[in-house]
Amino acid sequence: MRSRNGFTFVEILVVMLILSIGLFVLVPRLAPRILEPTSPLEKKVNSVITKALEKAGESGRASEITFIMGSGSFRLEDEEFKLPEGLTVMEALVNDKRADALEVTVKAYPAGIIDYFELTLSDNSKLVSLPLLAEVESRG
Repeated sequence: MRSRNGFTFVEILVVMLILSIGLFVLVPRLAPRILEPTSPLEKKVNSVITKALEKAGESGRASEITFIMGSGSFRLEDEEFKLPEGLTVMEALVNDKRADALEVTVKAYPAGIIDYFELTLSDNSKLVSLPLLAEVESRG
């Protein structure tokens, strides 16, 4: 009987197949984050969304993030935050409905999702939420 000193060709192919499937799944998710670094605006709003989701998870009820139209301020309960670079919110859509009030409320739910919202900022860029990922991205 011969002793086996290495792996068979089939074993190597199986390992390569498993690795390629893993990369096939991970690369599309990681590539945009690696190739396109997030802006200070996205980082700031995403950090507040993360805090809101933590509070919603602890309390078991939705947390509210309130954006104030015509200003660069927004709130999470008692904490106030400022948009970076002196940006202000000019227009807002929440769940595809145009906001007419001076304050726009977006909810973060205990299930780990947020409302869909689209904020038009003073530099004509848009900040758009990705509800299932519970994060925002800047467009334009």
